Amino acid sequence: MARSREYAATVTASPYQLLKMSEAQRVALESGNFRGGTANTAAIVAGLTGITATVLGLVFVASTPVGVAMGIASLASTLFASGTGSTVENVISDGTAGIDKINTQIALYGGRYDLYQIKFPFLEYTLQDGTVIRFISGNGVVQKAHSGNGWEVF
Repeated sequence: MARSREYAATVTASPYQLLKMSEAQRVALESGNFRGGTANTAAIVAGLTGITATVLGLVFVASTPVGVAMGIASLASTLFASGTGSTVENVISDGTAGIDKINTQIALYGGRYDLYQIKFPFLEYTLQDGTVIRFISGNGVVQKAHSGNGWEVF
């Protein structure tokens, strides 16, 4: 059994890191097989290879491709057994769309800002073995942006 909780947290990331966050969550969604219960761990590891530990930690808590893949595989089998995999898959899809909306929004600013503070909603699971895995679960809100002049509050 897995315990879940929902919360909002502020993430500070560069535009490039935000693009990679979207890519990482998309890999988890496409290879996680939450409806079928058998995640493709090799595809997850391959898809996350090259994404920095910082970015993986921002999205999933775990900071290595193997750690993320093992957490997703364990979660997928747990959710499949309880019949809630499709619901979680929908939440992860909503979160991926939320990151993409933020990426579209910040693209409009051009290169004016080098860092953003964004409040994202998260869905976090703690598995029976103590593994923690989380996903962005919806739309984020840009709170601040950083440039050479300091932080600008939105």
